[in-house]
Amino acid sequence: MTKKFRQLGATMGLLLLMVLLLISVYTNVLYQNFSRNMLEAVLTRDTTCADAIHRLVSDELTREDFDDPAVWNDMTSPRYLELQKTLNQLRTLNSTRYLYTAKLGEDGQPVYLIDGLDLGAEDFAYPGTRIEEEMAPYIQTALSGEPVYSRDVVDTTWGPIFTACYPVKDENGQVMGALCVEIGMDTTYQFLKRSSQTTVSVALAGGMVAVLLSMSIYLYLRWQRMAEARQQVLLQDAVVAADAANQAKSTFLFNMSHDIRTPMNAIIGYADLAEKHRQEPERLQGYLKNIQISGEKMLSIIDNVLELSRIESGKVTLEETAVEAGSIFESCVVMVQPELERKHQTMTVEKHTPNPYLYMDTSRILEVILNLVSNAIKYTGDGGHIRCAIRQLPGDREGWCVQELSVADNGIGMSEEFQQHIFEAFARERSSTVSGVEGSGLGMGIVKKLVDLMNGSIDIQSKLGEGSTFTVHIPCRLARQEDAVPKCAAEQVDKTGLAGRRILLAEDNDLNAEIATELMGEEGLLVDRAENGAHCLEMLEKAPAGMYDAILMDVQMPVLDGYEATRKIRRLEDPWRANIPIIAITANAFAEDRQRALEVGMDDHVAKPIDMAKLIPVLQKQLHKHDGEAEEKRPLKTCSEKP
Repeated sequence: MTKKFRQLGATMGLLLLMVLLLISVYTNVLYQNFSRNMLEAVLTRDTTCADAIHRLVSDELTREDFDDPAVWNDMTSPRYLELQKTLNQLRTLNSTRYLYTAKLGEDGQPVYLIDGLDLGAEDFAYPGTRIEEEMAPYIQTALSGEPVYSRDVVDTTWGPIFTACYPVKDENGQVMGALCVEIGMDTTYQFLKRSSQTTVSVALAGGMVAVLLSMSIYLYLRWQRMAEARQQVLLQDAVVAADAANQAKSTFLFNMSHDIRTPMNAIIGYADLAEKHRQEPERLQGYLKNIQISGEKMLSIIDNVLELSRIESGKVTLEETAVEAGSIFESCVVMVQPELERKHQTMTVEKHTPNPYLYMDTSRILEVILNLVSNAIKYTGDGGHIRCAIRQLPGDREGWCVQELSVADNGIGMSEEFQQHIFEAFARERSSTVSGVEGSGLGMGIVKKLVDLMNGSIDIQSKLGEGSTFTVHIPCRLARQEDAVPKCAAEQVDKTGLAGRRILLAEDNDLNAEIATELMGEEGLLVDRAENGAHCLEMLEKAPAGMYDAILMDVQMPVLDGYEATRKIRRLEDPWRANIPIIAITANAFAEDRQRALEVGMDDHVAKPIDMAKLIPVLQKQLHKHDGEAEEKRPLKTCSEKP
């Protein structure tokens, strides 16, 4: 289609070019014909006019009229004045510019006799004044006995004119002198001149358009060829990229297939064993523990995939708070301690923090460190050693420093070739089948993107068989101790049990609803289930006041989702129903999901799968808060208020 379009465009351009050339030539031919015809018409008209004047005047002239007025003094004679007046009147009746009589002077050159101009005219010719050289040939021809007409426009000092000179004869047929008529042709001449200029302009414009069109066609065809060449390169690049993407996808699916199936096989296998040994509590407890561990590993793999997707889509934002600089490794040590003990590994932490407090996104930095430390533990054998260090370097701005975090191990190390690809998604030097180490290959990709998000850098030093060292540099703003001290004491949470409290659970999935009901029932909570948001709203409106203490609201449900159900509940007229605590229970577990839940009127957010260790404190907090507001009819005191 592109080639056909280009050929059609070139053909149309050439046709237009030929049309422009034809228009230019045709315009010039028309002008020449028009000019010639117009000039002929004007000359014919002027000839007729001059002949009429000659017939009127020649019979009135006598030989004395040509003999006497030879000098200036002759102008006072009555006959001169009469003839001058007559010629002047005839001249002014039409477009005649000059009307005069002439003869040969004593030197044989033509001279004026009677001039038909006004006596006071600037160019009035007195008797005996020599006639201009350009008019002399016409006078001499007339004096020889033949009338003469100028077939072309005569350009004189007074402008372009038409000239007709007639011999004036006596009764014997002898030539007494000449009568000349000069008719101005300024208008005709200027019109023809403008027409000529217009024609030339049209021709030039047509030529320029033709040239520009030719250049445009050439440039267009050249651009088309270049565009096609670029498109071809882009298509080739797209093919290469698609092949690379397919290869990456195949590699990812190969790795993920094994890594996901490993915990899934464990879950299914231990579930089968648990079914067969239900009467053996000790073995059953071990199987359930292994099922829980495998489920956590499965959830970790899924979280990594989702986290990488969120970072790449730009949904991750930094939330910096003032914290103690050296505390970021402490939480990490607590979380990895069981794994360290299982592999009999040791871990040391070195700190050099002259600036004890910094502004950091603690959760993101902890995620980076946890990934690095977890990798070090995974790729270091039993009895290995992991060394972590934190120190501060001068920043390039006042009030800033560079936080340097390093994690080193004496594990299996990496090849130089793989170090160039370690931060690519799904990249692993060896599959877990070969290395015996499970993982999705996403952790280091997440680390790199988070470090970039914090305007930092990460470096690697590694050698096969000797271990690896990862060093992270992140610029941080300095903070004061008072910035890091909590502005308010920890909220007082009701530590009493939840037994007897009734919860309205909005959950469309039967299995999820059954699990949630059982887990909350073990805490003494009474649970009523609504199958969707509309059913939840209906049950709340029909229930007696005070029947439900809180609502656990799933977000994605048919008929009416959790967000819209919450909006409708908050608009109810009854204060108890409109202000009931609503907690989001959803698989949408990211910060933006929590923010959206709060914006529609929910009080809190707990991610699925349900972890009672997280849900119970949230329930206690919201119920305590709601009970206090109901009793006091006012908001809880802030830390700044005095008791």
